[in-house]
Amino acid sequence: MGFSIDKEKCVGCGVCAFTCLFGAISAEDDAAQHYEIDADKCIECSQCMNMCPNSAIAPPEGWKPIQSVHIIPEKCKGCSLCARVCKAGAPTGVVKEPFTIQDDKCFRCGLCASKCRFEAIEVTYTE
Repeated sequence: MGFSIDKEKCVGCGVCAFTCLFGAISAEDDAAQHYEIDADKCIECSQCMNMCPNSAIAPPEGWKPIQSVHIIPEKCKGCSLCARVCKAGAPTGVVKEPFTIQDDKCFRCGLCASKCRFEAIEVTYTE
């Protein structure tokens, strides 16, 4: 089902839409009193939920936040795809050499891992 916005709690501040790097959140109408999440664009990174001042955004049932994301150097071919898809600029490196992820930039969305062709990115989830 994906993340959802409780319209009773949403005050229309727009912090969620501003925070979403994937363009998945927009105003429900021209008055911008409430916002909605486009499930096709949402990658469930939880940034909107973390930033919402009214706790109006809820994750889907069974969702677990990502605890860490790291690249396994032995598997990484240095193709740079992870760096190209990351909106936060967390993966860095030199093409044809193993990349690394800058933990201070990574907001743990897992997009890089889902795109890696070599299964070189490991994601661990919180319990």
